[in-house]
Amino acid sequence: MRRKVVISTAGSSGDLNPFIALGLALKERGFEPLIASQIEFREKVEAEGLNFHALRPSVSDVKGELGLDVQTIFRRATNGSSGLAFLVRRIAMPFLRRAYEDMMSATEDAALVVTHPSAYAARLAADTRGLMWVSAVLAPFTVMSAYDPPVLSTAPGMATLRELTGARFDAVLLGMIKRMTDPWTAPFRSLRSELGLPPVANPLFEGQFSPYATLAMYSKWLGEVQPDYPTNCQITGFAFYDSQAGGKAELSEDLKRFLAEGAPPLVFTLGTAVVIEPGDFWRRSLQIARKLGRRAVLVGASSEGPELGLNHGEHLPKWAHAVQYVPHSLIFPHAEAIVHHGGVGTTAQALRSGRPQLIVPYMGDQPDNAARMVRLGVARTLPPNAYSPRRAASELNALMSYPSYRLRAAQIAPSVTAEDGARASAEIIENLLLAQDNQRLRVRG
Repeated sequence: MRRKVVISTAGSSGDLNPFIALGLALKERGFEPLIASQIEFREKVEAEGLNFHALRPSVSDVKGELGLDVQTIFRRATNGSSGLAFLVRRIAMPFLRRAYEDMMSATEDAALVVTHPSAYAARLAADTRGLMWVSAVLAPFTVMSAYDPPVLSTAPGMATLRELTGARFDAVLLGMIKRMTDPWTAPFRSLRSELGLPPVANPLFEGQFSPYATLAMYSKWLGEVQPDYPTNCQITGFAFYDSQAGGKAELSEDLKRFLAEGAPPLVFTLGTAVVIEPGDFWRRSLQIARKLGRRAVLVGASSEGPELGLNHGEHLPKWAHAVQYVPHSLIFPHAEAIVHHGGVGTTAQALRSGRPQLIVPYMGDQPDNAARMVRLGVARTLPPNAYSPRRAASELNALMSYPSYRLRAAQIAPSVTAEDGARASAEIIENLLLAQDNQRLRVRG
């Protein structure tokens, strides 16, 4: 009988894509993977031949309950001082019981559950059913190690304190955040108690990690396992997947022609979340390319509209091309340099392409990913409020003028390309289940 493995995730496509890769790898090994996530992802998941189960809240659920549009929700969720509180106290905890009901349905007859950091209900369902569960993280930032403190902000004052204290300030701030956020998860602790489950640590931090195994689904180029990492944590490498709607994707004929008509362009992208509220990123990006005399591809932008700084009826200049979506794995290798937001999926594809990067981080793990790329010698970085034609052109000029960036990026790319975090993670899961089966046989014997 094919064994069912439930994978629970929530967020943007960047939070889904690695788990689609994992689902496909598990399917190759004869398992029956099921992805539980918001209903908006059903079509994409099922297009890959994977089973799907809706997990509340959907985007429409959140909009309806909060009475806010998507842009306002995004702005509140990404606010540096209150974004985490908004996500946890206004979205995750109010929907926890409904999500738990969904996960109890999804995990019926399951052998194992894989959890994303925000999958609070998945951990509850696994514990309720007595199922083995495996936690997964997509970037070192999520682990919040005191030995390798994450960069928590792009604010200049924070950077100064980080330099003066050798990053110890970040570790102190992290401790304060843990204490401050503990009351936010009271509904989680209350539901665990109601279900007869033992108490656990703060599910935003240490409490998110499984006692069985944690899959660190990123490259060792981002960071190594630290002494305070979760029990049985293994770095698997990146799990690559970047189709928009499922299935095979390729460059459009228009984009192929544009790429063939001139020098390698600068590629600008904001991924799948920041693009919801891009501000003046696209307008400034066009100005930067013009200032440098470079061609440009804008991934995620409309070919017309005020966001590009175009007047009514005005079209993009011939040296620029805008496309709503193209897989990063297909366009990045054509770039002279890549300008992006620092999301870990985009960062992984940029590393894989062997091209230098200018990273403009906005939120979450992005400042930390950017700092790691700078330390690696493949990138430079600017905070969003410094992303001006003058500053960005200067940074890009340095990236393209100093051979060290291109040489370092080209040196690392083959190693990253060889990574297969999905298959490595699937093998870990299979071995855990085999060990569990052997243990049960010994007990019976």
